Amino acid sequence: MNTVMMMMRLLLLNFAFLGTTAAPMSMFRQPLLAPFAVGVRRATSISSHQRSASPSITNDFVRGGARAEKIDATTADKPPSNFLKWAYSAAGLATTAAWSTMVYTTIRSNQPQGAMMPCWQHGLYARIGAMSAAPLIVGSFASLALAASKADSWEQMGTPSCNRHNLALTTAGVGSALWVAFAPLVTKIPGTNPLVSHQSYKGAMRAGLIGCYGSAAALGAAVWARSLPDRIRHNPLLWPGHVVDGVSKSLVSLAPQNVDDPVQVKYALLTSSFLVFTGMQTLCNMPISVIPSWTSRRLSRAFPAWTLLGAATSFDLKEAAESGRLLVDENYRYLSNGIKGFGSLYLGARAGALFLDPSFPEAFHAVNQVPGLAVAAILMVGLTLRSDKK
Repeated sequence: MNTVMMMMRLLLLNFAFLGTTAAPMSMFRQPLLAPFAVGVRRATSISSHQRSASPSITNDFVRGGARAEKIDATTADKPPSNFLKWAYSAAGLATTAAWSTMVYTTIRSNQPQGAMMPCWQHGLYARIGAMSAAPLIVGSFASLALAASKADSWEQMGTPSCNRHNLALTTAGVGSALWVAFAPLVTKIPGTNPLVSHQSYKGAMRAGLIGCYGSAAALGAAVWARSLPDRIRHNPLLWPGHVVDGVSKSLVSLAPQNVDDPVQVKYALLTSSFLVFTGMQTLCNMPISVIPSWTSRRLSRAFPAWTLLGAATSFDLKEAAESGRLLVDENYRYLSNGIKGFGSLYLGARAGALFLDPSFPEAFHAVNQVPGLAVAAILMVGLTLRSDKK
């Protein structure tokens, strides 16, 4: 056990050194949050682009002097770009706030009553690790907001990247809302009599969290459905098959197109690893499900919503690297910064737990039972700090 813990500490020291070569955090925050500020600022005004997206009316005189109104079909089918940009920005902020609230209210002492943290550092680094999901959330919504602002047709909102992220955010939103609704069952503590749980939301807090996640899921689902080809959009019975076809195509395309390209290999490995960890947290029992979140029964069943989003993000970046658009398209900059932000917070939290938490390793009962998986998770997340330049 001591050997494994020493390995984990050495790994984190190496990643900390690599992290010093990454871009400054100011460069990360500015592009990541830019579309949110712009979206909120412009949502209250009607731009010339939005007016051009409204149905244009031309008046043609017909026999008898009567006037007929003709709607331009091409402009009538344009998406409401400014509204979608604002909606994605608002949904991203709401989802990030909801997740932050869950992390703060679930990882703390007296949750349930009498269950105390061994020290203040224990809860602090657990929260930082759980908040590693926030950059993924912000990056995904930011990329969709930017895509919406540039879209001149619904077809442009139906690209594989947009579809993938809309579906991933819909799944994450529905899954998180269900977690909030059934938190007493999901976080129950075995062996307690009467049975108690780490979390049980009630009243306005419960309704607010479900509303935040539900609205984000509804937005993603609505845009995805509206951007489908007409033949599929008008027949909802074809939707499940369309989703299965897309997921199947992505699964068989996980391998990098060029194994000699380290960036393609990086994102291929990250996609596969995120998918594996999502499955482990969702399907496996404790202590396996504690990896990679390190949150025991408190949030280990909520974290896979965001590792699934990480898989979708990594796959998009892999395809962008294969097509040569990774360093050119602004959308991928947001996604790439989201991955780097996830890795920085995650590895920072693990370093804090290993080096600065006096309760380590005695208080990490679940992690101590699967040290190999803990090391594997640190290695996987370490890939996020590699530069996107070859």
